[in-house]
Amino acid sequence: MNKNVTPLEDTEQANFVDWCERNSLRLTAVPNNTYTKSWNQKRKNHQLGLRAGFPDLIVLIPPSRSLDGEGYLLPIEMKRLSGGVTSQVQKDWHNALNDLGTLNVSAYICKGAEAAKTVVKHYLKDPIDDIF
Repeated sequence: MNKNVTPLEDTEQANFVDWCERNSLRLTAVPNNTYTKSWNQKRKNHQLGLRAGFPDLIVLIPPSRSLDGEGYLLPIEMKRLSGGVTSQVQKDWHNALNDLGTLNVSAYICKGAEAAKTVVKHYLKDPIDDIF
């Protein structure tokens, strides 16, 4: 029996978050994947502005850390290396963010932690690479 050994999205995201923290980057996760059976909690989350499909992470690159001296806001949707599917509502958020035309705000869909690290390294001055 063949088992899928592709790391889960959660594992990829945790790896990327750890790398960001080792690089002293400010980031936050959007709790869209927090499961609850409680309709009261779901209603409250919606009332408070939580919307399906918004990117998993928001990463900030301050001007002092960027290659060009400008600050960046990077919404990143994490996916597995293989098997991860981007839903239409996720694509819609991705497009809406990029279609704003706002300088220094770019949304990405990344298949795996390495892809997300590559995106951030594109903006980041002197990143600390993995030591493994």
